[in-house]
Amino acid sequence: MRSSRMPSRSQTVSLLSPYSACAEANGTGSCATTAGKTLRCRSSAPGNPSEFSDNSQYDMMTHYAQALFGFVAQSTACNAIHSVEQRLARWLLMAQDRMGSDDFPLTQEFVAMMLGASRPTVTVVAGTLQKARLIKYRHGRVTIVDRESLEAASCECYRATTDLLNRVTDGPSSH
Repeated sequence: MRSSRMPSRSQTVSLLSPYSACAEANGTGSCATTAGKTLRCRSSAPGNPSEFSDNSQYDMMTHYAQALFGFVAQSTACNAIHSVEQRLARWLLMAQDRMGSDDFPLTQEFVAMMLGASRPTVTVVAGTLQKARLIKYRHGRVTIVDRESLEAASCECYRATTDLLNRVTDGPSSH
């Protein structure tokens, strides 16, 4: 039985990153977590591997599903055991990787939602990272100033999720 949350095969699915997937049903809308480019594909593909003309689409979606599951599992564990400061550092590094820039828009409200923390907590933690000269944060924009130190402030989950994504996408093994 199909869940009511799953898009039908006639809908478009946008794969934004290992932590975002949004559906557009008959032109009713889609979502993105930040401005920029997204990868979109029709979800009207066959339902099992034998129906594909070749295995490349199936392999791509299988690898994506593996990365998504691994990312969700790692993030769940991270949220349970690591400090908000470590999780914020990890999240900022991942955002920088996906945005391809040291400077990008980011609100405290959005970060609080992503980290499962209160906005005042995010304000304090972001201030700590800023005082340590790892980031600059002002009026909904963040700039990564010292990536190497930010990686040191992050937990091991950043490297684990980055390595997982690189393995399943045949991406670079290190920065």
